[in-house]
Amino acid sequence: MTQRNHVIAIDLMGGDDNPLTRLRAIQKLIQTKPHLQIQLFVGKSFHQEQKTIFQNLPDNISVHLSDDVILMDESPLLALRQKRNSSLSLAIQAVAERKADAVLTAGNSGALVAFAKYWLKMDEVIERPALATVLPGTPKPTLLLDIGATLEYRAEDLFALAELGAKIAPDLLACGTNPEVALLNVGTEHIKGHDTVQQADRLLQTSDLNYLGFCEGSHLFSGYADVVCCDGFVGNITLKACEGLMKNLQNKQQLKWWQKWFCQFIDVNLNPAQYNGALLLGLDGLVVKAHGNSDEEGFYHALLRTAEYVNKRTIRGQQQ
Repeated sequence: MTQRNHVIAIDLMGGDDNPLTRLRAIQKLIQTKPHLQIQLFVGKSFHQEQKTIFQNLPDNISVHLSDDVILMDESPLLALRQKRNSSLSLAIQAVAERKADAVLTAGNSGALVAFAKYWLKMDEVIERPALATVLPGTPKPTLLLDIGATLEYRAEDLFALAELGAKIAPDLLACGTNPEVALLNVGTEHIKGHDTVQQADRLLQTSDLNYLGFCEGSHLFSGYADVVCCDGFVGNITLKACEGLMKNLQNKQQLKWWQKWFCQFIDVNLNPAQYNGALLLGLDGLVVKAHGNSDEEGFYHALLRTAEYVNKRTIRGQQQ
């Protein structure tokens, strides 16, 4: 039996930028990946405003209209109660109903987690969803999680997060079957940090994981461990601080020569847009979160990463 093309559901309305910016990125993607099928979930009013544009889309882009749109500053709980016919909700529902292989949004993170938990089943490994991203590094990349899905964790949650990270790292990083795991902390000594990370450290020391102990922020891009775990509050601040630094370096013309020279010696691209697209883990479905402030380039790379995630799931024989 012939396998159908991969399908990605996209919440076009989610994000800070104009939805047409994301649409241009989608059109760019399908020029290079014509086998992909794109399901666009679009608010009715915006669709009406841009009717001509939507009427002239290629055949492998289908448009699905929604009654509601979730704003970036909207309460996730109110959105869950009142906007189940929103573009974000319907896009996730398409994955839950196996009409799409993955969902991508640049929208409200809290609402994404709320609707993902509503439509999709939780993985038995973890009780709370977690966002994960791959950080570039030398000599190897690092999987960092959680970067913002769940802000507060108990020690047991950090333990489960480490188990989940170790479970998916071999597929995402090609790092072997026994990935190195570390907890992000204010120091490497076991006496450092607050009670939660110290308790998690003790749990992990007695586990079957290849646990290295604590690591610091300075270790994130040095290949110190394959998987680095922290709560979403710490992870989100860490990631955005790193991205802010890279953007600041890019914007200073006097540093352009330094960046060009630096990249000749290490295999790392310093453009943060290249690494857009975080996985929402712990759910029975492939959910990807792009940065809310994604421009066309950033959203394009989030699309590329989503297509890569779908392909890797297919390779593992887990395509739904």
